[in-house]
Amino acid sequence: MATENRNNGLFCNLRVMLVSIFVIFMAIISIAWLVMHPSVPSFRVTSLSVTNFTVSGSKLRGKHEVGLSITNPNKATVEVVLNRCSMLVFYDQVWRVDAVQQHVFLGKMANASVKVDLVVGDSTKKEVVPEELVKDWNKGVVNVNVKLCVKVRFESGIWPSMDKLLNIYCDDLHVGFFTSPKDTGKLLGIGKYCHKLNAGKA
Repeated sequence: MATENRNNGLFCNLRVMLVSIFVIFMAIISIAWLVMHPSVPSFRVTSLSVTNFTVSGSKLRGKHEVGLSITNPNKATVEVVLNRCSMLVFYDQVWRVDAVQQHVFLGKMANASVKVDLVVGDSTKKEVVPEELVKDWNKGVVNVNVKLCVKVRFESGIWPSMDKLLNIYCDDLHVGFFTSPKDTGKLLGIGKYCHKLNAGKA
């Protein structure tokens, strides 16, 4: 009985020691990343082209190719995972899109350009095409907002990576539809920077 109690005591002590080591290790990692304090990448829309754009009743379809410039301001390498979820907003009406998840790797203080395809197709939801959208489309200029959900992974030397989730909002993008039958359009102007909201840790 004494031997059994001694073994149980050793097991409990070992378990407490392992938990303590794990907690200390995680605390060291958190402090290290807090000291390094990496900044999230910046996102800028450089182009937006629309093809096969059609509007009829409650149906809206089209392929939107968004050109993004992503800049890593850190001395740590960064992996950006695009299209965890994506959507287009036309005049306060949200349309979910089909998009392929992409991984973009950025070295220290590096910049990368990437194309993101967002396809609006048939939906099981009963969306209503805003009348203002139809009017502006007939006039030749439509306002589009793009929202992307991304994961950013920071990597630096021997330290374990740190992940952050971001919501990227690229607002007030004006697309011109000037050629008949107005099913193709392009971004007007020189592009815009997107604003970022922290969506927590992955």
